[in-house]
Amino acid sequence: MRTGFSRLFGFVALFAASAPSTLFAQTLQLSSTAASRGARLIIEISLKSPQGKEPAALQWEATIPTAELSLVDQQIAVGPAAKEAGKSVTCAVKGKPDKTLTSVCILAGGQQQIQNGVIALLMLKVPEGAPIGPARIQVEGAIAVSRDVIEVPMKPIETVVSIRGK
Repeated sequence: MRTGFSRLFGFVALFAASAPSTLFAQTLQLSSTAASRGARLIIEISLKSPQGKEPAALQWEATIPTAELSLVDQQIAVGPAAKEAGKSVTCAVKGKPDKTLTSVCILAGGQQQIQNGVIALLMLKVPEGAPIGPARIQVEGAIAVSRDVIEVPMKPIETVVSIRGK
């Protein structure tokens, strides 16, 4: 016979085991590419949500290595999935350390949920003097917000841009 404490412990253990799958229901993905010095490129930020768990808004921080890449006009464009949901994206540069630039972005507007697909386009340029090799772009601190204003943290992600000579 189980005591109340052991039943409670069993429930807590069961909840803890299932929490990661519900806690990280939505995920972001970044496309990868290769580019030559002086070229412009686009990194797609895509959303993947289980059916019925689509967010109404998103927030994230994109970190870009400034020796290898720069934002074009400090802009991130709205992707097709976000545009279809009537969303707009607003970004602001947070600090400007010597080695990286962090752009904090909020994708919001209205109550319509964002369907799976490309939500934003990170418009970048490879400087002429960029070192050849990999450049890592990271997205951290991402939060999906439901229509009920429930925040769900998302796992950090990264992609690599392969920089090559002309």
